[in-house]
Amino acid sequence: MGRDHKKHKKDRKRHRSRSRSSSTDSDAERRGKEHKRHKKDKKRRRSPSRSSSSDSDDERRFDKNLQEQRQLKKAQLRRQKEEMKARETPEEKKARRMAKRMQKDERRRAAEAEDTLIPPELNYTNLNNPFNDTKLTQTFVWGKKLEKEGRSGLTQDQITKEASQRIRKNLTEAAEFKRIRDSRAAVKEDMEMMKRDADLRASQKTDSKEREFQLDQVKERTRIRIDQGRAKAIDLLSRYIRYAGEHFSPTASPDFELVNPIEYIRTTCKSIDDFEDLLEDINTYRELDGREKHEVWWNDVTQVVEDEMKKKNSHRKSEVQSKLDLDINKLFKQKN
Repeated sequence: MGRDHKKHKKDRKRHRSRSRSSSTDSDAERRGKEHKRHKKDKKRRRSPSRSSSSDSDDERRFDKNLQEQRQLKKAQLRRQKEEMKARETPEEKKARRMAKRMQKDERRRAAEAEDTLIPPELNYTNLNNPFNDTKLTQTFVWGKKLEKEGRSGLTQDQITKEASQRIRKNLTEAAEFKRIRDSRAAVKEDMEMMKRDADLRASQKTDSKEREFQLDQVKERTRIRIDQGRAKAIDLLSRYIRYAGEHFSPTASPDFELVNPIEYIRTTCKSIDDFEDLLEDINTYRELDGREKHEVWWNDVTQVVEDEMKKKNSHRKSEVQSKLDLDINKLFKQKN
């Protein structure tokens, strides 16, 4: 029993020493880990400051490079300008200075136009205005009115600005009224034009109806002359057109024998006057019926009539010549 008790004590001492050594080792490891973590935190805290300092350095270098490039560009432009001035002729130098002076005058006039009371589009001055007012460009200050309205504390610039705004508003309204008046005038002109077009169409329709009536009368006279046996050449030739027309009605038109139209011309026209009357009748018929309708037919008939007239004239000349020859021969025979 005593031996076992001693052995048990030794085992407990050994176990305690081991536990102490293991606890010390774990404490050392924990301290080492905390130390490493603390170093990492320090590095993290230092890294933003380093990055910000590097960014600021980059910005400074960029600004410096940009400034150097600008200075180089300015120096280059200055050098080019000096070289151009050195190469230019006296005429070019004079023209350049004149253009520069004109630009300055334009800027000065623009600045004056902004400061003046009268808008530049009115083109009024103290010496040139329809009111003969030598103080037109100066702002009129109605002190009593401003005092009554409780605005007597306004400065001269404020009063001038209000007056200029009021004038510009009036000009804008006047331009709007002018635009409305012009639009109304344009609408009125369009209406009048439409009315004229309608009247023209109505007159054309009336003219067409009148031509149709006259054509119907011509056809009726043609029918009467044919029925009475005193037909003219135009009456016989116009039957061919009605026969070939789209609205031809066999029941409405009497039957007739189709003969060569040239035979009609030769049998009805005996003299030059008859041929001339036929040409006049053809022109009248075409005017009433339309120039484009049956154009080929009437052109052919006109050509035939003109050829017959030429033949008639040549035949008449030959007859006159033969008669003259007979008279001359007869005269010579009487002398012999």
